[in-house]
Amino acid sequence: MVTNNKKVVMITVAAAVVIVLASVIAITTLQGSSSNVIAPTSESINDQPLQDTGVEERLRIMTTFYPLYEFAKAVVGDRADVDLFIPSGLEPHDWEPSARDLERLRDYHILIYNSATFEPYIDKVKGLGYDLMMVEAAHGIMLEQDPHVWLDPILAKEQVKIILDAVTSMDEGNSKYYADNAKAYTARLDELHAKFEEGLGDCERREFITLHAAYHYLASRYGLEQITIAGIEPEHDIPAGKIREIVDLAREHGINVVYAEEGIDDRLVRALAEEINAMVLTLSPIEVLDEEDLEEGKTYITKMEENLENLRQGLGCR
Repeated sequence: MVTNNKKVVMITVAAAVVIVLASVIAITTLQGSSSNVIAPTSESINDQPLQDTGVEERLRIMTTFYPLYEFAKAVVGDRADVDLFIPSGLEPHDWEPSARDLERLRDYHILIYNSATFEPYIDKVKGLGYDLMMVEAAHGIMLEQDPHVWLDPILAKEQVKIILDAVTSMDEGNSKYYADNAKAYTARLDELHAKFEEGLGDCERREFITLHAAYHYLASRYGLEQITIAGIEPEHDIPAGKIREIVDLAREHGINVVYAEEGIDDRLVRALAEEINAMVLTLSPIEVLDEEDLEEGKTYITKMEENLENLRQGLGCR
């Protein structure tokens, strides 16, 4: 009887041990299977950034073409985002935004454009009804139908001022930072202007021939005369009589350089150069910077300096 009781006790103890061991194994298995899962805590949830949809969010600025992009970027520095509306390398005169391009503008606070003359699709943008500040950077500067005001460094300073005023009105908290940046950049434009004044001050001739009537402001600023093959639009048809007139003017003024543009068919320029025994150089309207320019770190200012050197060569400056 005692033996039987001992057996019962032993069986009971063994069963209890088995149950305990099974529980331990189950707990260990569960812990192992969840070793890569981190349960959210109140601390980790509170550390997540909040979505700011109010007026204090980071300013987003769209600019239509390259010079305005550089001017705006110089003003806002790292305290606002600046993007380019026209894809890099495309000619602004011919570009028309798609429905998808226009839809992109919903995400921006400011659109900076040069003028309705240069960007005729602007009226279409205005009709979209977006909550978007429209800033005309050539307002009060542009003469007649020539939109190329940025090719005069002094007028480029006025465009920077217009951009500064617009950005500051939307983000007054950073107004001093923006003003300091604008001051620094306009000082560089003053230096560029001084280089043009000095570099073009003593030249054999004041006339130059170019494909595109883009240099009215630059020529007026520095006492030059542009003789153009085409008009404001660089690829209009050219009457045969106009070519003969330009040939006669070139010979009259002793012109030995004809200026082409990057990204524009230069066959007509080269044919004219051959007719008057002239060489072909580049004079950029700086409407676009292509991928090669950007990879080489070129800017509006360095492109203007290249224009100056090529003008000096064509005008016979000393």
